[in-house]
Amino acid sequence: MDQQKPPAGTTYPEPPPPYTSGPAPPPNAYHQPPGPYGGMAFFPGPSHHPPPPGGVPVFPMAGYQPQPPTSTMVVGSPATTPAVTSVTVVNVAQWGPYPTQITCPHCGVQVLTETTARIGLLTLLLSGALVFLGCWLGCCLIPCCIPECQDIDHRCPNCKAQLGTFTRL
Repeated sequence: MDQQKPPAGTTYPEPPPPYTSGPAPPPNAYHQPPGPYGGMAFFPGPSHHPPPPGGVPVFPMAGYQPQPPTSTMVVGSPATTPAVTSVTVVNVAQWGPYPTQITCPHCGVQVLTETTARIGLLTLLLSGALVFLGCWLGCCLIPCCIPECQDIDHRCPNCKAQLGTFTRL
């Protein structure tokens, strides 16, 4: 940078007066911003309603553990005679991709389910995506050979009854 000096004999204007700490203006000296309520901005003030009985509710959070969402499905149906009614409820959240220990609602034996993979919605969507990408000469069938892309059926090994299905999508 090129610094230039003022010509000799040049006078400068007087500097501004120094800032002093004088008395503060009264609180009413400040103007409130205009608002929709009679030219004044709305600032919420104290409530005119009494507090609820017992004061502010306090909810204890210590030891709180959320429960996973579960749903139930009725597997058996009630008998036609009113004297004997049997309904078996199996928790749907227990079906997964691996064999599950369960009491069969059909034969009453506690078994480890047999699992078989079958083509499901995820398999079809993946195959369709591969066709869309240009893999139509057989490569689009690869998801049909991968058990992790397929739905899983659970069967009782004792009576061969269908117990449930784990769907990937």
